[in-house]
Amino acid sequence: MERLEYQAELTWDGNVGSRAKVREFEFSIDTNTDGFNKGPNPTEYLLAALGGCLTVNWGRLIKKMRLNVESMKITVSGWRSRDEPQLKEIRYKVRIVTNEPEKKILRVKELAEKYGTVFNTVGKEKIKGEVEIVRPDSKP
Repeated sequence: MERLEYQAELTWDGNVGSRAKVREFEFSIDTNTDGFNKGPNPTEYLLAALGGCLTVNWGRLIKKMRLNVESMKITVSGWRSRDEPQLKEIRYKVRIVTNEPEKKILRVKELAEKYGTVFNTVGKEKIKGEVEIVRPDSKP
């Protein structure tokens, strides 16, 4: 079995944040409540990672299936109660502008979820996704 390995190195900022390095990329992780607000908080990065995972897989599948897509936008949100440190639900919405049949687009959704590393690590039981198909001739 071939292993794909990932690594992130984080350096603490002395307060509640950090500077993260992943391959040649660096970014800040912080909070806007008791930190310096130098970057998104870890939960926001988790939601962005999930959205990135879905976008990569949707993009790969659109190319592989040779679908004609004008544009696509994925929005990811989640919520938790103040007294329990766990996201209770994560929702995402894919807004895709295309003339492709709905059946093909829903197949992309199914496969993007099936093969998404972050999606499956978080757990599909916590994630609810929907797709809005916009026909190019009916854009607002």
